[in-house]
Amino acid sequence: MILLRSATAGLAFLLLCSLTGCSAAGDRESGVRYSEDFARHEPLTVQGQPSAGSLQLVQETVWRIADGDGGKLASLGSSDGTDNDRKQTAQNWIKEFREGAEGGVTADFYGSGIDRQAVVLYFHKTNQIKAINVRLDGNGGEDGWRLKMLEPDPTQVKAKPDWVPPVPRENAQVREANK
Repeated sequence: MILLRSATAGLAFLLLCSLTGCSAAGDRESGVRYSEDFARHEPLTVQGQPSAGSLQLVQETVWRIADGDGGKLASLGSSDGTDNDRKQTAQNWIKEFREGAEGGVTADFYGSGIDRQAVVLYFHKTNQIKAINVRLDGNGGEDGWRLKMLEPDPTQVKAKPDWVPPVPRENAQVREANK
C-alpha cells in the first residue's frame, strides 16, 4: 500500500513538473548557483520595496557587472531592443561600473514592484550612481523579471536622470534629521 502511494505521488510530481516546466534538479542547481554567487560577493544594501523577483534580478545584475561577465549580464535583458543592444549595453556597464560593483552597493527601489520598478544603484567604492529599470517581460510577465538594456552608446551609460537623488533615501533622511 505504501509503495503504491509513493509511486502515485512520484507520478503526480512528474506530471506536474512536465505541465509546469519545473525540475527538482534545475531548482536545486539554480539555488546552489545563487548561494555560491551570494558567498562570493558583498551583500546588496536595499532601500525601498522590491518584489522578490526584482530584488533577485538587481542582485544578479550587480554580480554580473562585478564579475565582468557580459554574456550573463546581457542574458538578464528584457525584450526591449535587440541582442546587439543588450550585449553592447552589458559591455558598457561593465567597463563603467565594474570596480564599483566589486565593493558595497545600495539599490534604492522606486515604485510598487508589481510589474516594473526604477532602481538607483549607488556604488560606494567609486561614488558612482546608475539608474536602471526592471520589469516583468513576455506575455503577461511569463518571462519573469528582466532588465531594460538600451544603452549601446557609451555616453548613455553615464547619463543620470534629474530625479535621481545624490544619496540613497535612508542616508538623505539621516542627514536631514542630523541638521
